[in-house]
Amino acid sequence: MRQTTAAILLVLLIPGAALAQTAAPPPAVQFDQVLSANPLGVVIKWFNVEYERKLGPATTLGASASHVGELDFSNAAVLLRWYPQQSPLEGFYLGARAGAFGFKSYTYEFRSYREQNRVLPGAGIELGRNWLLGPRRNVSVGTGFGLTRIAGSDAYAVPSVLPIFRLNVGIAF
Repeated sequence: MRQTTAAILLVLLIPGAALAQTAAPPPAVQFDQVLSANPLGVVIKWFNVEYERKLGPATTLGASASHVGELDFSNAAVLLRWYPQQSPLEGFYLGARAGAFGFKSYTYEFRSYREQNRVLPGAGIELGRNWLLGPRRNVSVGTGFGLTRIAGSDAYAVPSVLPIFRLNVGIAF
């Protein structure tokens, strides 16, 4: 009985003690900006580039552009990211983005299809994580996911909400 009680107390107290310990703050990021792209997207004809620059002690401002060849979809957006751990360019972030989204759509008009290019505004939010790796901590690897609402979309040609996926590798400078 004594061993069972000791084991239960040990299982209950160790996680609590681990949570109570405060982690040392991460070392300050010595770089002010990151330029990155998705190297794996080339396989599926998805090209993107992203630039992010420190704006304050916990925020960054950036821009991104992408094109998906198979879907004839392109976009250019401005992004603002907040890093709650006060280490911009590294760690978890919550972001907002707004930009222009280009779609190629087809409509059926009296026995023929009509191709139409549309550019619509959109805005959304994203959540992600960036790591700075290497001996100089200048290799950036970032992942993220978000949703963007497209203004003026219709149910058939243009979606009203687009998912945003991010898997970028880049250089901090």
